[in-house]
Amino acid sequence: MRVTVLMENCTPSSRLVARHGLSLWIELADGRRILFDMGPDDAFLSNARALGVDVTTADLAVLSHGHYDHGGGLRAFLDACADARRDVPVYVRKHSFEEHVSGTLESHHAIGLDPALEEEPRVVALRETCEVAPGLTLFSTPCREHPSAQSNKRLLMRGADGAFVPDSFAHEQSLLVHEDGRYVLFSGCSHGGILNIMDAAEKIAGAPLDAVVAGFHLMDPSGGSVEDARLTRALASELAARPARYLTFHCTGTDAFALLRDTLGTRVSYLHAGSRAEL
Repeated sequence: MRVTVLMENCTPSSRLVARHGLSLWIELADGRRILFDMGPDDAFLSNARALGVDVTTADLAVLSHGHYDHGGGLRAFLDACADARRDVPVYVRKHSFEEHVSGTLESHHAIGLDPALEEEPRVVALRETCEVAPGLTLFSTPCREHPSAQSNKRLLMRGADGAFVPDSFAHEQSLLVHEDGRYVLFSGCSHGGILNIMDAAEKIAGAPLDAVVAGFHLMDPSGGSVEDARLTRALASELAARPARYLTFHCTGTDAFALLRDTLGTRVSYLHAGSRAEL
């Protein structure tokens, strides 16, 4: 399995564009291809071309949650597939197109998706855990025994009564890939808490994870804050107690990554736009 980062917050290459957001290209050993998230706009398409990736050849696409930095490029992807006469399903979680904002009740800004895209016939909304193809399972994380990141407190969604309420992240989903006896977890921002998501994935797998490719949401760029160092070190210890290899990016942040690496050493890597990793 190979993962190519089409979009991330930074890149060392002059050929590529960096944006606050995420897009991954996943190539399985059997030849199947998956687009996981689409960045904040259409820039992931130009990065893909520079990296020799044709995203319209995807067998399926996944949107990890309903925030613009992961799904702002959805329209561009749908248009590119239409131009290529490719009918690629895009799997989202129910509630992804509801109104999401970041900030406080008094001062906030929109971070959601274009609601018009919810009616696109190629967009498939899931409500339950679903094996969308052999070895590819999409699931949400309702059980949260471990705490999630403090930065989640700034994220709100429009409630049933029309007022903003704390985001429950019912619109978030993760992808579990089972290939050649190994289990690899993909998560966008892990708003439900990476340990909770790993627990859910391991329950589905019935085995420990071999690799975790995920953002841990240990920074809040709009709020200008990072997770408390003590909590980040505690998370690192929990991750170290499990056998997985970790590849992270985007909302983890480089400050938190440095703390994670102090504990995890070479078991954790940071990926940027243009990175390629073999799993």
